[in-house]
Amino acid sequence: MGLSKKSGLGRTFGRRCRMVLLLTAFLFLSGCAREEGGLPDDPADSENPTDYEETLPPDPVYDEANVLYVAPAGNDAGNDGSLAAPFRTIARALERADAGKSIVLRGGTYRETVRVRLPNITIRSQTGEWAVIQCPVNDPDLDVTVLFDVDASGGKLQRLEIVGGYYYGVMFQTKWDWGNANDRSGASRMLVEDCRIHDSGRDCVKITPGCDDIVIRRCEIFRSGRRDDGNAEGIDNVNGDRMTVEDCRIHDIATNGLYFKGGAQGCVVQRNLVYSCGGGGIMVGFDTSPEFFDLQANPGFYESLNGTVRNNIIYDTGYAGIGIYASSKPRIYNNTVYNAASRGQNALHFGISFQDWEPTAKRPPTLEPDIRNNIFVQAAGGDEHVVRIRYADELGGLSALSGMPVMSHNLYFRIGGGACLFYDQRPGSFAQGMSLAQWQAHIKGDGDSLQADPLLDVQKKLSASSPAINRGRNNTVVRYDIDRAVRDGTYDIGGDEYDN
Repeated sequence: MGLSKKSGLGRTFGRRCRMVLLLTAFLFLSGCAREEGGLPDDPADSENPTDYEETLPPDPVYDEANVLYVAPAGNDAGNDGSLAAPFRTIARALERADAGKSIVLRGGTYRETVRVRLPNITIRSQTGEWAVIQCPVNDPDLDVTVLFDVDASGGKLQRLEIVGGYYYGVMFQTKWDWGNANDRSGASRMLVEDCRIHDSGRDCVKITPGCDDIVIRRCEIFRSGRRDDGNAEGIDNVNGDRMTVEDCRIHDIATNGLYFKGGAQGCVVQRNLVYSCGGGGIMVGFDTSPEFFDLQANPGFYESLNGTVRNNIIYDTGYAGIGIYASSKPRIYNNTVYNAASRGQNALHFGISFQDWEPTAKRPPTLEPDIRNNIFVQAAGGDEHVVRIRYADELGGLSALSGMPVMSHNLYFRIGGGACLFYDQRPGSFAQGMSLAQWQAHIKGDGDSLQADPLLDVQKKLSASSPAINRGRNNTVVRYDIDRAVRDGTYDIGGDEYDN
């Protein structure tokens, strides 16, 4: 199954693969702030506080009436897709389906690619059973295991195991490069819930430009890059607005656990467990080719705008636990980052986006980040700095941050002991090896933060004696911890609220 013949985006990404690999290595291997009062004291004081309020997702809803059935022992030739006479393949059910149909898979394994072309199609396992859709990773003609085509908005994947794909396990396709500047939309308003997506050739989930309002919840996403481990994220979102990733477990990822970049606006990543990543954990922005930006909505070439990362636990990453690249107003609240950046970078890393070194790109520094109530623990043997603000001499000089960040109530630690050090590489601010006290004076912020062993248990949650307990700052847009428990009293620092 190829990508849409009208869309060369998949081929464009393929042509850029070598450049991406080289750029990624450069970003990783080459190596906060503004006065505290310079921004609203709390995001709830901003003009649209409801944009950032944390809510719990609803329980799943299944359509039991408008259904076609598929079973491994079914028959495509003579059956009608009823429960008593199911089809044998998902492809046959999609041929017979109208928009809005649910395709229910009986338990078993379906060795086929799935391409959804109609809107509002749901594919799910039969209640009480479990279906697996599987493709090999070594057949370039089977490039995606489950593809939602450009007109398939409103689709759902529920309670499925999705395995393999030469490139991707699940992909949402776009009209971005079809040549019509007035319609660069893609498959949008999608839901992926209660699924296992794993062992993909490259990325497990691929979101292309214009594929907006995609929700991924209660999923396990793991073992990306089984064919090509050089550019293989758990979730790769390039300019898909308002993505929500919540209550997921993302692990054993070849490169980054997840990122949203290319001008993605209003993305929320909350209450996820992200661990064992060869690259970074959660990247707010990263580095994108200029052709994938919407310059009407984002003339400044920001990689991310108004992104929120909260109540996540991230551990055992090769590079940054949380990386912030060319992002406008990112909000980073109540995350636990542990044993991060063992190969390079920092537990909290302000990075630079080179955007293919194109003359037209702007490569902006991150603007007005708000970072509170987080635990940042740097791995032993990695860079000695827990936090770094990068600067690069290329292209006339590039800074990773404009001004100083708003920070407070964070906890810092280095595994193996020793002082937590901070590094601002920018000219005029150059300060290497700063102590926490020097860092606080330097950025005129990060008040009520401390250096201490967070005393986490094996699940990277707070133990009874943790110094993070009751040391946070209450925040009206952080209501729950990673276990969906309500935070009360004085908030704890990190993704876990102790004893809730």
